[in-house]
Amino acid sequence: MKNVDLEKLEDAKFTFGRRAFSPRKMYCGRCNNKMKRVPIDMYVSDDVRVTLNAFRCPKDNEEMLGFDEARKLDRALLISRLLSKNAYSFKRKLSYDGDNYILRLPAEYTQGKKREEITIVPLEHNEALIRW
Repeated sequence: MKNVDLEKLEDAKFTFGRRAFSPRKMYCGRCNNKMKRVPIDMYVSDDVRVTLNAFRCPKDNEEMLGFDEARKLDRALLISRLLSKNAYSFKRKLSYDGDNYILRLPAEYTQGKKREEITIVPLEHNEALIRW
């Protein structure tokens, strides 16, 4: 094997098409047939279900996901893990100010964070994911 001096390598530039990670068509890796797009309901856990647009080979039923659909599945797995009984959680009391509820986050979670806004993603009528 030839030794390569990494310091002397030139920068490489790559460009990707707009739909490079969410393909419109795929071909089966086993038989090279064109795969058909099919919706799949996947139950990640008792509480989490996700609908994915997968590609399925009509000949041997091989299924594949594009990058965007794989990312959607990854998020569903993460949410499932967060909702599990073994996940770390803490309880806080809510304050009420007329029309709004106020939630205070522990200082340990907010140290070093300069944002003044958070994103709240509703999961159920009584559950949400907070991101900042």
